Amino acid sequence: MRDILITAGATRNPIDAMRFISAHSSGRTGAWLAERLCATHPVTVLGSPLALTQCGPQIQKMSYTSTQDLMEKMKTWVLSHPDGLVIHAAAVGDYGLAEVKADDKIPSGQDELILKLVPTPKILNRLRAWAPDLKLASFKAAAPTVNGNALAAIAAAQGARSGSDLVFANTIGQLDDDVLIWTPNQTTWYTKRHLALEQLAIWASAQN
Repeated sequence: MRDILITAGATRNPIDAMRFISAHSSGRTGAWLAERLCATHPVTVLGSPLALTQCGPQIQKMSYTSTQDLMEKMKTWVLSHPDGLVIHAAAVGDYGLAEVKADDKIPSGQDELILKLVPTPKILNRLRAWAPDLKLASFKAAAPTVNGNALAAIAAAQGARSGSDLVFANTIGQLDDDVLIWTPNQTTWYTKRHLALEQLAIWASAQN
């Protein structure tokens, strides 16, 4: 029986001592999967503060803040569970501030404020290097203009690039409809998100 790590919620990449850059993600999906799987597997949720409020007391919890913090905590877990299963559902910030004023606050009232953003580490692409025998399910939220065939191609590309065993993909703005699950052997479409999530849970439960 594999230990399972589920990431949930959104990162908060700091701008200054008060402000941060984040994404719209409640962590509801990761919390649901944790509740669904904890009866059969040891489950840990690595979540944002909001995501963790949705997890029951029976689930082991850890919190993260920034993309860098999430990466470091995922690496620690993966190195301790090299044959585990990671369901990477968190909305990870792809960009952070080039120069963070962590101990200061940018003055308000300015006519213009220009911030320079730089790419953050791509966590998903590093997991296989940390643990080649890891089982990995990743999530992809594509732009609102992406259509069905393009979404399938994006999911396949993510699977190949990251070594994911499964990719759960949807389009922003249509989170509850037209979801697909990609595996190296097939791509399956689901008309409703809850049906796809149930299939993901079944897949995860079978990874003994």
